[in-house]
Order: sequence, then C-alpha cells, then structure tokens
Amino acid sequence: MITPRTDPFLRLAIVGGGFTGAVLAIHAIRASGGPLDIVVLEPRAELGRGVAYSTQDRSHRINVPSDRLDIGTNEPGAVTAWLHAQGILPDAASEDATGAYVPRADYGAYIGDTLARTLAAAADRVRLRHLRTTATEVRMAGGAWVIVTGSGERIMADRVALCFGHAVPALPCPIGAGVAQSGRLVADPWATDALAGIDPDASVLVVGTGLTMADVVTSLGAGGHRGSITAVSRRGLLPKTHGVFKMDLDVVGGQRPATALDLLRLVRTRIAAVDPALGWHAVVDSLRPALPDLWGSLPPDEKRRVVRRLLPFWEVHRFRIAPQIEAALTRARIEGRLTVERAAITGLALGPDGRLEAELGRSRSETERRRFDAVVLCTGPEREVARNPLVAALLADGTASLDAVGLGLAVDRRSRVLDPSGEAQAGLYAFGPMTRGSFGEMTGAPDIAQHIVNAVGGLLAGKA
Repeated sequence: MITPRTDPFLRLAIVGGGFTGAVLAIHAIRASGGPLDIVVLEPRAELGRGVAYSTQDRSHRINVPSDRLDIGTNEPGAVTAWLHAQGILPDAASEDATGAYVPRADYGAYIGDTLARTLAAAADRVRLRHLRTTATEVRMAGGAWVIVTGSGERIMADRVALCFGHAVPALPCPIGAGVAQSGRLVADPWATDALAGIDPDASVLVVGTGLTMADVVTSLGAGGHRGSITAVSRRGLLPKTHGVFKMDLDVVGGQRPATALDLLRLVRTRIAAVDPALGWHAVVDSLRPALPDLWGSLPPDEKRRVVRRLLPFWEVHRFRIAPQIEAALTRARIEGRLTVERAAITGLALGPDGRLEAELGRSRSETERRRFDAVVLCTGPEREVARNPLVAALLADGTASLDAVGLGLAVDRRSRVLDPSGEAQAGLYAFGPMTRGSFGEMTGAPDIAQHIVNAVGGLLAGKA
C-alpha cells in the first residue's frame, strides 16, 4: 500500500518513451484531474518514436492508413488532419484508394507533437521530465516504487508503467570468427545507415521474410541497389496486402474455442461464409477486439500450441504491408532481383574470399552452403524477453512473472503486472508488445492506444 504524502502530485514513472510510453503519457495527462508528475525514461532524444518511428528513411511507411491511426476514441481523423496541416498531405506517393500511408517518421512526429501540445495545455498542473537513460531496477520500498536508472539516479514513484519494447533479436545461428568484424553482417537493420555499406551490386541474404524484410528490400531499391536479394525463412511466408477495412463483423457469435484447432476452425468458417466482396481481411480485423476474451479462455497448453503452430500465419494476415511496399516487392520479384525461399539459417562463416558463407537448412537432412556479399538479419523482435536485464531482474526478485506462452510479462486485464503467484502488483503496470502473450495481440499501434484508453483511469486511481 502506498503511504500518503503531503506532496499533492501523483508520481508516474514511464519506463520507455517510444510510441507506447508517449501515448500513455498523453492519456494520463488528459485523464488526470489533479497534479501529475511524470518522468519518462527513454534514451532517445525524442519521445514518441521508438524503433518503429525513429527511421528517417522515407520509404519506410506506416502499414495502416492514417485515418485508422488515431490514438483517441473521440478524435476521428486527427492524424490525417494534422498531416494536412503540416503539408505532408496531400502526397501522391503516399495516397492510395484505401487511404494515406505516410512515412513512419511523420507519424512519430505526430505523436511527439501531440504529447507536447497536451502537456502545454495542462502546464498548470502537470510536469514532465524526460531522462535519457534506462531503468536497471524497479522495486517496492517504503510504500513507493523505486526505479534505479542506468546513470545511477534513484526515482520514487507512486505508479510505474513498463512501456519498453523488445530488444534487437539475438543472432539466429552460430557465427564464425571474423564475421561480426567483417562489415558484411547487418545485425540491426534499424541502426542509422545500417545498409549504407552494402554495395549496389552486392548479393544480399535477408534472414526473415516479414515486415522488416519488406522495409530492407524497399530501402535497398530506393538507394539504387541492383544486386540479387535472397530472403529466407522457415515457412517462406510474406506479409499480405490490404483489402476492405471493416472491424464490426460478429466473428465469435457467442462461441468460445477451447483449443487452438477450434480457434482455427472458427476463423476458417467465418472466412468461408463472409461476403466475397469483403474477403478475409474483415474477418481478421473483426477478430482483434474479441481476441483478449478468446485468448483468456484458452488453456495454457492451447495458447502455446497457437504460438507454435499458428502465430506465423496469423502475423502475415494481421500485419499487412502498405500498397507502396507491396508494389516495390512485386516489382523486385518480377525483375528477378528478389527471391523468397523456405530455409533456416543454421550457420554463418567468413569464406576464403572474404564473403559470408551461409549454411541454409532446407529440411532436417538437407543443407547447403552459399556465399553472399552481405547478410541482413530481419528476424523480428526478440522473443526471449528475459534477455532484457530489467525483465530478468523483475523475474529474479519475484516482482513479475512471464505470461503462459513466454512472449512477455504476465498482466491482468487492467495491465497490472502479476507476480509468480498471480497476484497483481499494486501500482506496477505494463503496456505494449511485452503484454502480447497476456492478451493474444498487443503489437499494432491502434490496439495499444485503445487498451491504454481503457486502462489509464484505473492506473491513475490505483484501483486494486
């Protein structure tokens, strides 16, 4: 229980100042009725960008139309209106029949500007500090939460919200001597100028065939790359393209799937029955609001079965690409510059000619070795969340626990962090992708924002 203080300010510490942390700050300011003291721990210079929206590459576009990216339920069209006001729209390169898919940097700028305007409007009762550091420890002491930062500062808070994303993935395979120092391996495609060292005629192996691969291939093409690109993943699945946007179908119909197979059958049945003019897109999108309830009713073993067997297929249908990106990928494949293959990378060594030699597994018994001028890792966010030092510390001291499928921290429906016994930690919350395993889905910006809107009142009130 938090002890009363004479200081009237409610102290909120937000660990992570990317999209999730910035949107939480925005809604906390809007929803609070009294004095609020916010401190945001974020190493980047700007709040609201994170990994996704820090890119300055104009070919990296949001994969959702701007009119579907509003962060508040009572302000439809706010993002699109802001883009017009800033002169970013109209833009023929960004607009499509389904909406405007602007560069991701522009959406990051919108989030940062919205936070600044929201803070300015509440300057008489809200103060916010941005500390360019990380948290190394979060623990309860003396009736309040203590956050120890990477710079050694100790911060006291009444509420703590963990909003950091996942780390850069670990290497997907063993690498040989000299590979990391060769300059030919791009382990973090989001690093500044990560692709700048790749020669225009270089043969490139991209490990992964999801959204990050799509961005890398598009960036290489925009930069004048003309060499061959080979993209590999175990299933060779590519992100799907957009169709009709509709989220109000009754997909569940009162059913509660008890197994992963039941859930799969439900989705397939609904897709088979839907109006062909709508297509499968409407079924997938309409499932999203119902997913937390469906996910919560599945036994842990069935949740793990979903992650193991179905998650890759869900992701390529759920996280679709902008039409401009789809066109770039299609053009690259038609021109023969891009080849997509089913294979797993099982080893990476430095060849005698100085190129990188990749061992690619086609099956349990079939492997081949091929050489490339460069290798770019696009395997997606780190799923071993305990690799994050702060998460490891929270797990080690019993403050937090992993969700049933090991994708992130266990939280309840109000986003309160759960300890190993399943008890909610008063005043400690987690938001964003790290809660995906608790809700079934919590990666897309609209889903995160809506969840924050629903949960922020309880956070401020500190309801048990």
